[in-house]
Amino acid sequence: MATIPYTVLIHGWGANHHVFDPVHTYIPESWKQHWWAPDLPGHGAAPFYGRFNLDEIADELAAQISNPVNLVGWSLGGMVALCLAARHPEKINTLCLTASLAKLLASSDYRQGLQRVSLDTMANHFAADYHKYMQQFLQLQMLYATSSAQNNISQLTATICQYGAPSALNAALLALKQADLRPLLSSINCPVLLLYGGRDAITPPRMGEYLHQHLPQSEWVLLPQAAHVPFLSHTTEFAQVLSQFWERHK
Repeated sequence: MATIPYTVLIHGWGANHHVFDPVHTYIPESWKQHWWAPDLPGHGAAPFYGRFNLDEIADELAAQISNPVNLVGWSLGGMVALCLAARHPEKINTLCLTASLAKLLASSDYRQGLQRVSLDTMANHFAADYHKYMQQFLQLQMLYATSSAQNNISQLTATICQYGAPSALNAALLALKQADLRPLLSSINCPVLLLYGGRDAITPPRMGEYLHQHLPQSEWVLLPQAAHVPFLSHTTEFAQVLSQFWERHK
Protein backbone atom coordinates (compact mmCIF):
# COMPACT_ATOMS: atom_id res chain seq x y z
CA MET A 1 0.00 0.00 0.00
CA ALA A 2 1.36 3.43 -0.98
CA THR A 3 2.38 5.82 1.77
CA ILE A 4 0.34 9.02 1.80
CA PRO A 5 2.65 12.06 1.73
CA TYR A 6 2.14 14.86 4.20
CA THR A 7 0.13 17.85 3.06
CA VAL A 8 1.37 21.38 3.69
CA LEU A 9 -0.98 24.31 3.07
CA ILE A 10 0.28 27.91 2.91
CA HIS A 11 -2.27 30.68 3.32
CA GLY A 12 -2.36 34.05 1.60
CA TRP A 13 -1.76 37.68 2.53
CA GLY A 14 -3.68 39.03 5.51
CA ALA A 15 -5.09 35.64 6.58
CA ASN A 16 -3.75 32.71 8.61
CA HIS A 17 -3.87 28.93 8.69
CA HIS A 18 -7.51 28.84 9.82
CA VAL A 19 -8.64 29.87 6.35
CA PHE A 20 -8.12 26.21 5.36
CA ASP A 21 -10.29 24.79 8.17
CA PRO A 22 -13.32 24.14 5.91
CA VAL A 23 -11.18 22.24 3.40
CA HIS A 24 -9.96 19.92 6.14
CA THR A 25 -13.57 18.94 6.84
CA TYR A 26 -14.15 17.76 3.27
CA ILE A 27 -10.84 16.03 2.59
CA PRO A 28 -11.01 12.20 2.73
CA GLU A 29 -10.12 10.85 6.18
CA SER A 30 -6.87 9.23 5.06
CA TRP A 31 -5.42 12.59 4.04
CA LYS A 32 -6.37 14.35 7.29
CA GLN A 33 -3.83 12.34 9.25
CA HIS A 34 -0.95 14.16 7.54
CA TRP A 35 -1.93 17.82 7.54
CA TRP A 36 0.13 20.92 8.37
CA ALA A 37 -0.98 24.51 7.77
CA PRO A 38 1.61 26.89 9.24
CA ASP A 39 1.20 30.63 9.70
CA LEU A 40 3.36 32.90 7.58
CA PRO A 41 5.58 35.33 9.51
CA GLY A 42 3.57 38.08 11.18
CA HIS A 43 0.28 36.31 10.44
CA GLY A 44 -1.88 34.43 12.92
CA ALA A 45 0.22 33.34 15.87
CA ALA A 46 3.56 33.49 14.04
CA PRO A 47 6.04 36.16 15.19
CA PHE A 48 7.36 38.84 12.86
CA TYR A 49 10.93 40.10 13.01
CA GLY A 50 10.70 42.86 10.42
CA ARG A 51 11.53 40.91 7.25
CA PHE A 52 9.17 39.18 4.84
CA ASN A 53 11.37 37.48 2.29
CA LEU A 54 9.81 34.75 0.14
CA ASP A 55 13.03 32.77 -0.29
CA GLU A 56 13.81 32.87 3.43
CA ILE A 57 10.29 31.77 4.33
CA ALA A 58 10.49 28.92 1.82
CA ASP A 59 13.81 27.80 3.29
CA GLU A 60 12.45 27.91 6.84
CA LEU A 61 9.46 25.78 5.86
CA ALA A 62 11.63 23.35 3.94
CA ALA A 63 13.80 22.83 7.01
CA GLN A 64 10.73 21.44 8.79
CA ILE A 65 9.85 19.00 6.01
CA SER A 66 11.51 15.59 6.17
CA ASN A 67 9.70 13.65 3.43
CA PRO A 68 8.21 14.84 0.11
CA VAL A 69 4.88 16.60 0.67
CA ASN A 70 1.80 17.62 -1.25
CA LEU A 71 2.16 21.38 -1.14
CA VAL A 72 -0.83 23.73 -1.48
CA GLY A 73 -0.41 27.49 -1.79
CA TRP A 74 -3.13 30.13 -1.96
CA SER A 75 -2.46 33.60 -3.41
CA LEU A 76 0.71 34.96 -1.73
CA GLY A 77 1.12 31.53 -0.15
CA GLY A 78 1.35 30.14 -3.66
CA MET A 79 4.34 32.37 -4.31
CA VAL A 80 6.01 30.96 -1.21
CA ALA A 81 5.12 27.49 -2.47
CA LEU A 82 6.69 28.21 -5.86
CA CYS A 83 9.90 29.33 -4.15
CA LEU A 84 9.91 26.22 -1.98
CA ALA A 85 9.35 23.91 -4.95
CA ALA A 86 12.09 25.59 -6.97
CA ARG A 87 14.65 25.78 -4.15
CA HIS A 88 13.93 22.39 -2.55
CA PRO A 89 12.51 20.07 -5.24
CA GLU A 90 13.39 16.99 -3.18
CA LYS A 91 10.83 18.10 -0.58
CA ILE A 92 7.88 18.19 -3.01
CA ASN A 93 5.63 15.37 -4.22
CA THR A 94 2.96 17.58 -5.81
CA LEU A 95 2.16 21.28 -5.92
CA CYS A 96 -1.29 22.90 -5.98
CA LEU A 97 -1.53 26.62 -6.68
CA THR A 98 -4.95 28.14 -6.11
CA ALA A 99 -5.72 31.77 -6.99
CA SER A 100 -1.98 32.35 -7.09
CA LEU A 101 0.51 34.03 -9.38
CA ALA A 102 4.08 34.44 -10.57
CA LYS A 103 3.89 38.24 -10.71
CA LEU A 104 1.20 40.68 -9.57
CA LEU A 105 1.73 43.84 -11.59
CA ALA A 106 1.56 44.08 -15.37
CA SER A 107 4.61 45.01 -17.42
CA SER A 108 5.48 45.24 -21.10
CA ASP A 109 6.40 41.53 -21.14
CA TYR A 110 3.67 40.43 -18.74
CA ARG A 111 0.21 41.62 -19.73
CA GLN A 112 -1.46 39.05 -17.48
CA GLY A 113 -0.72 41.20 -14.43
CA LEU A 114 -2.85 43.92 -12.89
CA GLN A 115 -2.56 47.53 -14.03
CA ARG A 116 -3.30 48.72 -10.52
CA VAL A 117 -4.14 47.13 -7.20
CA SER A 118 -6.40 48.06 -4.32
CA LEU A 119 -4.51 46.04 -1.72
CA ASP A 120 -2.99 49.14 -0.13
CA THR A 121 -6.49 50.33 0.76
CA MET A 122 -7.31 46.86 2.07
CA ALA A 123 -4.18 46.93 4.24
CA ASN A 124 -5.32 50.21 5.80
CA HIS A 125 -8.77 48.77 6.43
CA PHE A 126 -7.36 45.60 7.98
CA ALA A 127 -5.16 47.66 10.28
CA ALA A 128 -8.11 49.81 11.36
CA ASP A 129 -10.71 47.08 11.94
CA TYR A 130 -9.47 43.63 11.00
CA HIS A 131 -12.62 41.72 11.93
CA LYS A 132 -14.98 44.03 10.06
CA TYR A 133 -13.01 44.19 6.85
CA MET A 134 -11.93 40.56 6.80
CA GLN A 135 -15.59 39.61 7.04
CA GLN A 136 -16.45 42.03 4.24
CA PHE A 137 -13.67 40.61 2.09
CA LEU A 138 -14.78 37.02 2.63
CA GLN A 139 -18.43 37.86 2.04
CA LEU A 140 -17.52 39.53 -1.25
CA GLN A 141 -15.65 36.41 -2.36
CA MET A 142 -18.66 34.28 -1.43
CA LEU A 143 -21.29 36.05 -3.55
CA TYR A 144 -21.72 33.02 -5.79
CA ALA A 145 -21.18 30.40 -3.11
CA THR A 146 -23.76 27.98 -1.80
CA SER A 147 -26.00 29.28 0.99
CA SER A 148 -24.46 26.84 3.47
CA ALA A 149 -20.97 28.12 2.67
CA GLN A 150 -22.12 31.72 3.08
CA ASN A 151 -23.68 30.91 6.45
CA ASN A 152 -20.36 29.62 7.78
CA ILE A 153 -18.43 32.81 7.07
CA SER A 154 -19.23 34.59 10.35
CA GLN A 155 -17.85 31.74 12.44
CA LEU A 156 -14.80 31.37 10.19
CA THR A 157 -14.14 35.12 10.36
CA ALA A 158 -14.13 35.00 14.15
CA THR A 159 -11.66 32.11 14.09
CA ILE A 160 -9.34 33.84 11.61
CA CYS A 161 -9.50 37.17 13.45
CA GLN A 162 -8.78 35.85 16.95
CA TYR A 163 -5.13 36.92 16.65
CA GLY A 164 -5.88 40.45 15.51
CA ALA A 165 -4.51 42.20 12.43
CA PRO A 166 -1.30 40.61 11.10
CA SER A 167 1.79 42.58 12.09
CA ALA A 168 3.39 41.82 8.71
CA LEU A 169 0.59 43.31 6.59
CA ASN A 170 2.65 46.00 4.90
CA ALA A 171 5.87 44.02 4.63
CA ALA A 172 4.06 41.05 3.10
CA LEU A 173 2.18 43.31 0.70
CA LEU A 174 5.44 44.89 -0.45
CA ALA A 175 6.90 41.42 -1.05
CA LEU A 176 3.81 40.48 -3.03
CA LYS A 177 4.04 43.55 -5.25
CA GLN A 178 7.78 43.27 -5.86
CA ALA A 179 8.05 39.52 -6.50
CA ASP A 180 8.64 38.21 -10.01
CA LEU A 181 8.88 34.43 -9.95
CA ARG A 182 8.65 33.85 -13.68
CA PRO A 183 12.31 32.74 -13.93
CA LEU A 184 11.59 29.86 -11.54
CA LEU A 185 8.78 28.23 -13.51
CA SER A 186 10.81 26.19 -15.99
CA SER A 187 12.70 24.52 -13.13
CA ILE A 188 9.60 23.14 -11.40
CA ASN A 189 9.10 19.59 -12.63
CA CYS A 190 6.72 18.09 -10.10
CA PRO A 191 3.01 17.56 -10.93
CA VAL A 192 1.17 20.87 -10.51
CA LEU A 193 -2.55 21.50 -10.10
CA LEU A 194 -3.71 25.02 -10.98
CA LEU A 195 -7.13 25.66 -9.44
CA TYR A 196 -8.72 29.05 -10.10
CA GLY A 197 -11.99 30.91 -9.83
CA GLY A 198 -13.65 32.36 -12.89
CA ARG A 199 -14.86 35.42 -10.96
CA ASP A 200 -11.55 36.23 -9.27
CA ALA A 201 -10.60 39.90 -9.74
CA ILE A 202 -7.50 39.76 -7.50
CA THR A 203 -5.71 36.94 -9.31
CA PRO A 204 -7.81 36.58 -12.46
CA PRO A 205 -7.71 33.32 -14.42
CA ARG A 206 -5.28 34.74 -16.95
CA MET A 207 -2.59 34.62 -14.24
CA GLY A 208 -3.23 30.91 -13.80
CA GLU A 209 -3.27 30.38 -17.54
CA TYR A 210 0.18 31.98 -17.71
CA LEU A 211 1.42 29.51 -15.10
CA HIS A 212 -0.16 26.65 -17.05
CA GLN A 213 1.77 27.70 -20.17
CA HIS A 214 5.09 27.80 -18.32
CA LEU A 215 4.90 24.94 -15.80
CA PRO A 216 5.91 21.70 -17.56
CA GLN A 217 3.66 19.27 -15.65
CA SER A 218 0.65 21.44 -14.84
CA GLU A 219 -3.06 20.68 -14.92
CA TRP A 220 -5.61 23.48 -15.25
CA VAL A 221 -8.99 23.52 -13.45
CA LEU A 222 -11.36 26.50 -13.48
CA LEU A 223 -14.32 26.80 -11.11
CA PRO A 224 -16.43 29.30 -13.09
CA GLN A 225 -18.49 30.70 -10.20
CA ALA A 226 -15.66 30.94 -7.67
CA ALA A 227 -13.74 34.11 -6.82
CA HIS A 228 -10.48 34.50 -4.87
CA VAL A 229 -11.16 31.82 -2.24
CA PRO A 230 -12.44 28.81 -4.23
CA PHE A 231 -11.67 26.48 -1.30
CA LEU A 232 -14.25 28.39 0.79
CA SER A 233 -16.91 29.24 -1.75
CA HIS A 234 -16.87 25.82 -3.44
CA THR A 235 -15.28 23.66 -0.76
CA THR A 236 -16.76 20.32 -1.77
CA GLU A 237 -15.75 20.66 -5.41
CA PHE A 238 -12.33 22.02 -4.47
CA ALA A 239 -11.65 19.17 -2.06
CA GLN A 240 -12.76 16.59 -4.60
CA VAL A 241 -10.52 17.92 -7.37
CA LEU A 242 -7.57 18.20 -4.98
CA SER A 243 -8.03 14.73 -3.52
CA GLN A 244 -8.27 13.15 -6.95
CA PHE A 245 -5.08 14.95 -7.98
CA TRP A 246 -3.29 13.61 -4.92
CA GLU A 247 -4.56 10.10 -5.54
CA ARG A 248 -3.16 10.16 -9.08
CA HIS A 249 0.28 11.09 -7.79
CA LYS A 250 0.69 8.99 -4.65
